[in-house]
Amino acid sequence: MKHILAFIILLGSLTAQDHIDRLISEVLTGSRDSALIYLPAIEQKYPNNPSAMFLKGILEPDGEVAMHQFVDIFNAHPTSDYGDDAVMKVAEYYYAAGLYVQSSEWLKKMPLYYSRSPHIERAVKLFLNSLIVSGHKDTAIFYSRVFQRQFPNLDVDGKISALISEYQQSKSETREGNTLKKSVLENLAVQFNQDKHAGEFSLQTGAFGLEENAEKQRLSLVIGGFDARVTELYRDNKVLYAVRVGYFNSRAEAKKRGDDIKIKLALNTIVVTNQ
Repeated sequence: MKHILAFIILLGSLTAQDHIDRLISEVLTGSRDSALIYLPAIEQKYPNNPSAMFLKGILEPDGEVAMHQFVDIFNAHPTSDYGDDAVMKVAEYYYAAGLYVQSSEWLKKMPLYYSRSPHIERAVKLFLNSLIVSGHKDTAIFYSRVFQRQFPNLDVDGKISALISEYQQSKSETREGNTLKKSVLENLAVQFNQDKHAGEFSLQTGAFGLEENAEKQRLSLVIGGFDARVTELYRDNKVLYAVRVGYFNSRAEAKKRGDDIKIKLALNTIVVTNQ
């Protein structure tokens, strides 16, 4: 009750929207305490407000639950201030989970509905890459030409060329090169004491069809100071190589480490349950 009263008093000098926007900004920059205190009162007073829904989504420790919250925002409030942010959150969730076709379907919404969004350059790059790694290179090339006309200042030609080049290079790497990378990774991993597997939860930073791509991301994480590993997943009769970090006893603990990864390496993560 005291938090609700405090919230009402605060509204006397600050509009509700301004207050929620400020809390969202704080969460996105790593400060969650105030938002966690005010969220129950905000939800009670503004249950269908898209900004309040977005605040709840970015505070939700369960990645899948948060993803569905962002889907609800897009479905109910596509033209709200956080419509484009919600779409990117859903797309990034699928991308991190290795579900590139689903990710591309959501990323496609960005140039269609939010062409002036500050996320548009990242959305275009992730969209093209999602198509490439899911085996739709020709489709990626087609859309790159469309985007080149729609966004002449984004250097789409350069992006598609770089993405295809990187993909083809990863496919052509020799097994000896992969073995060398694994050796380097194993030597680096020793210092992180990866034998502690008691935690129920881990973070997943990506899932790849090619093991070489997973190893590249794992190396980046290990060098950045995170205890990363590659785990094989089986989906739709295909093998995916998931990059995972740590073993955590709670989702909150995992989410906190995910925030560190986001700040240090600009990688999005989802919390997964270890099997």
